[in-house]
Amino acid sequence: MKHVFRQLFLFLIIIFSSSLIAHAEQTDLKQGEEDGGLVVYHVKYDYNAIFQYLGLSRNQFEQYWKEGFSISDMAEKQGISRREIESYFYEFHYNEMQKWRAKGVLSEKHYYHCVYMLADEIEEFIDRNPNRIE
Repeated sequence: MKHVFRQLFLFLIIIFSSSLIAHAEQTDLKQGEEDGGLVVYHVKYDYNAIFQYLGLSRNQFEQYWKEGFSISDMAEKQGISRREIESYFYEFHYNEMQKWRAKGVLSEKHYYHCVYMLADEIEEFIDRNPNRIE
């Protein structure tokens, strides 16, 4: 009898869990449709290309990183101006966003929203290093 009760209880938990998941997915889908779709723009940087642009080897980059240097600090050490390193990342994001737009994933509305936020995100990215001691 206990065995049957356990199986029934487990079955009810599985049914209840799956109905909650389905409800959540439907709610998220409905919300996304009402908002005109939600696009999360997230790209993965090619660090080999960044090393090459900075004129650093992977080992040099990792050493600078451990010492607390940000990407903008490394660029400065290499004689690359802040404007140039920012431009590198703007161009990278422009190319990535054009790929997303060509696939139809990124609407005009979302594209302009991403562009508006991009300057702050690039600034934060190139100035960040959790190893920095201040």
